[in-house]
Amino acid sequence: MASKDTVVFSIVFKKGLAEKNRLPLEDVINTLQQIQHMIRDCGRQIQRAAGIENADGDFGIELIGGPSGLIFRKGSLKTAATITHDIPHGILAINTLIDTTDLLEKRQKNIVTPDYAEPILRRLPRISEIQRENRTELHLALSQNRHILNSSKLGERGRETLKRFEAPEVGIESITLYGRLRELRDKTRTITDEENKGHFWGELQEDGGRIWRIRFKDRDESKVLKLFRKQVEITGDATYFRTQAPRVDAADIDEDVMPDYLAAYERFNIAYRDVFGDRDTEEILDEARG
Repeated sequence: MASKDTVVFSIVFKKGLAEKNRLPLEDVINTLQQIQHMIRDCGRQIQRAAGIENADGDFGIELIGGPSGLIFRKGSLKTAATITHDIPHGILAINTLIDTTDLLEKRQKNIVTPDYAEPILRRLPRISEIQRENRTELHLALSQNRHILNSSKLGERGRETLKRFEAPEVGIESITLYGRLRELRDKTRTITDEENKGHFWGELQEDGGRIWRIRFKDRDESKVLKLFRKQVEITGDATYFRTQAPRVDAADIDEDVMPDYLAAYERFNIAYRDVFGDRDTEEILDEARG
């Protein structure tokens, strides 16, 4: 149990499926993970600006309020967490999240986002999608000494405002990506616009860690399913967004098979045996390097 002096960050799911106390556990966990990532990404920027070495955005946030940290109440699901270290910067990071969601919900014509809000705007669409599926509102509050310092909600109005930030900014034709196909999802049950009919979605992670959203055609479903969780090569047109991971409309996908260097070396030896004879490989490479 938290003491009266503890800084507490509460997250409440209301309306929609929350009213029936039947929220999918996966959606709750995904939402909490995205919130954690937003706080850490934002916090990392705040710490760097403050001159902190090895800024990691880790504020030791721990769930409180019960063994699971989740409390079902009539018509809602609540979880609460406390900041255990670097509290001043942790408060600033959480306030940035709350202020950003509050601005979106108020639907101001010209939105000026808070400092360090960029990583929050990049991840909020993922939470917004979960909310849209479950028809829920997300209520956030920060309190200290049992006094509420700041609060906000993200509901239907905020999600509509967020769409304004999702407009495509830059398009590049015919790029090729290499990475692991790590997620597949059918969004057609939640997306009503004509542009997305006949498609399903995936997520690719490049070796460097960058995440891409991949939009596949339904006719390619059997081929894509065989490549799920494999290293793949995807070709298509790319679109970059302000608040979302970039998207590629997949024109082709194949397994990215690692080259067989031993076989290639053997073929090289056979093809150029008359030129190099029995000379050692290292000797040939040294000569080529000059």
